[in-house]
Amino acid sequence: MGDDLSQLLSDQREFVRVREWEQFHTPKNLAMALGGEVGELASAIGQLLSDTPHTSPVDEIRADVVDELGDVTLYLLRLYDVAGIDPESGFDDVADLSTQPIPWPSTPAERFAVAQAVFDLAGTAGRVLETLQWEANSASMESHARVAQNLPPRLNATAESLLRVGELLGVNVVHAAAAKNGKNMTKYPVELSRGSSRKYTELDAGAH
Repeated sequence: MGDDLSQLLSDQREFVRVREWEQFHTPKNLAMALGGEVGELASAIGQLLSDTPHTSPVDEIRADVVDELGDVTLYLLRLYDVAGIDPESGFDDVADLSTQPIPWPSTPAERFAVAQAVFDLAGTAGRVLETLQWEANSASMESHARVAQNLPPRLNATAESLLRVGELLGVNVVHAAAAKNGKNMTKYPVELSRGSSRKYTELDAGAH
């Protein structure tokens, strides 16, 4: 396993452990969260590709895209981990593109390629959720053979689609995920978020 990927998985496990979030990270919950983050990524990329004037500066939109790529990667890796599946089978082709800026997809062919990659990602993430949608919402993966057979290739297909989006935008998704995990440490202080499933915007209010 690559050093960056191994370190990210270790950091993510520690992030979850100290906040006592294992109880929330069932395979089914993670698959649902993954689907939601793919939707947010698609929305952010839609702004990047839009022909209409942007309501936010382009650099801000691009930063949002990188953050959303990080979120999708974090949930996908966490699902691999919780399900006991080696993520290297899906992330072994991560390209080192972290120093490159996000290129502007200016030609119709470039814009179509990015849109197609996002469509593929949404489809593969949807099939992951389909695999788990009727399963009991528990941490156990001992359900039945269909999940054991279907989940690994569907996770790998999602990783392949995610890497394709990152490649087209010049983003190393593992590096984006590591950066987003660092931001999450600030957004979810241990003393406020331990044992809580509240969103970061609700933590201060819930503490009083």
